[in-house]
Formats: sequence, C-alpha cells, structure tokens
Amino acid sequence: MAFWSSQRLESGLMKLVDHDHRDVVDCNAITMRVGSEIYITPGLEQPAPNSHTKQILSENAPIAIPPGQFAFLLTEETVTIPVDVMGFISIKATYKSKGLVNVSGFHVDPGWSGPLIFAVFNAGPATIHLQRGMPLFLLWIADLDAPSVKHKDKLGPIGIPPGMINNITGVVDSLYALEKRMKDELKALSDKNEGVRTQVADIKERQSRVLTYFAIVAVIGGAIVGAAVKAIGDGLLPAVSTTAVPAPAVAPPTANPIAPQGKP
Repeated sequence: MAFWSSQRLESGLMKLVDHDHRDVVDCNAITMRVGSEIYITPGLEQPAPNSHTKQILSENAPIAIPPGQFAFLLTEETVTIPVDVMGFISIKATYKSKGLVNVSGFHVDPGWSGPLIFAVFNAGPATIHLQRGMPLFLLWIADLDAPSVKHKDKLGPIGIPPGMINNITGVVDSLYALEKRMKDELKALSDKNEGVRTQVADIKERQSRVLTYFAIVAVIGGAIVGAAVKAIGDGLLPAVSTTAVPAPAVAPPTANPIAPQGKP
C-alpha cells in the first residue's frame, strides 16, 4: 500500500473530488471544506430539545459547537473513491488542538461516491467556532494491491440522513453543561438570599423607626400625663392658711383655802 503524493493528487484530482482547484492539495492530502448542512446535539440551555434538528447553512454562515457536544458536519465536496484505492480522513491539526475530535471513523471505502459526513465531538473547554466553506478536513489516498471486488456500489447520501440524527437526538448532559447549570442555580440562590437579606434589613430598619417613634410618643405622652395629674392634684388639695393662731391663755395658780394643820 502506497499513499499518493501531492503531484499524483493534483493530476488525478478530478477523479477524486468534484473540482480541479489544485490549491486544495496540502502536502499529500486533499483539504475539504465545511458544507451546507450541520447537526449539533442540543444542550441543557436549548428551549425545545425534542424539536431540534439539522441546520441548512448559507454561504459563510457561522457555526458554534459548544464544549461537550457532538456534531455531524457535511463536506462541501463530493468525494469519489475508485475501487483500486481507499481513503483516510482526519481533521486539520489546528482544530484538533482546540479539542475537536473525529469520532466517525478514519477511512473511506472503495467505490464510495458522495459528500463525506464527519461525526465530531468537542472535547475542549471552549466553544469551537466554524463557518461554511472553511477548510477543515483532510483526505489521503492509498493504493490497494488490486481492485477491490467488494466495494460500495450505491451513491452515498447528499445530506445528513434523519436516521443518523435519531441515533444521537436528545439533550447531551455534558460536564460543561452541568457545570454551567450548577453555576446558574447557585447564582440564582445567591440572588434570592441577597433579596431575603435586603428584606430583613428593610424590616429591621422599619422596626427601628417604629420603636423610635413609640419612644418619642411615650416621652411626650408621659410628660402630658404628668402635667395633667399634677394639675388635677393641685385642684383637689385644700388651701393651707399661713395666718398665725394665738396660743390659749394659761390661768395663774390660786391659793389653797385649806391651811395645813398644827399651824396657828
């Protein structure tokens, strides 16, 4: 088995893909672009995951693959593999280093004809941003020792088939999505607690104002009541005269009429 060189790829390009732009040959591989369809598994933030489906992309339309999510990507090119060769596929190293992993397999069977569908997984910590027409995939061609009797004899799908989407439909609870959900819930709880603390502080402030008001009212009321009691008391008590009262006269002593006996 020998892999095709860059010059052989350039000379036989029209047998392999549906154009003859030789600038797509990178060393001994053919660079292929992101095509018109994509399917990305919904995350926890998706409002209606059960109705989530593939997207049809316009020219240069942006694509975002969140961390922890799977995606199906269609190639822009239609690939034809002769029966005497086979293909090997991968993703460009620039996006591998970001965490984009090819999980769809690594070869193309002899006799295949149609766009390629890449199944990828974002194993990185951040969202990977792509767009239609971006060069993303690589295709190597290797000779077989003889034309393969067993080979693909039907055209491949021109789009992402529904059956393939059904295999991975539904919400994918990735670690990143769960972490985000936990942070959101903690923030909501913190905001709720902050609201409760604000309400408690407001209630305490109102209580303090009410107690201060009652204290002032009590002081004023006490003063008013004290003054009223004093006034009432002053009205009920009799007036005390300050005129001097003469002391009663004391009678002078009188002589005893009975003389003592034995005396003349």
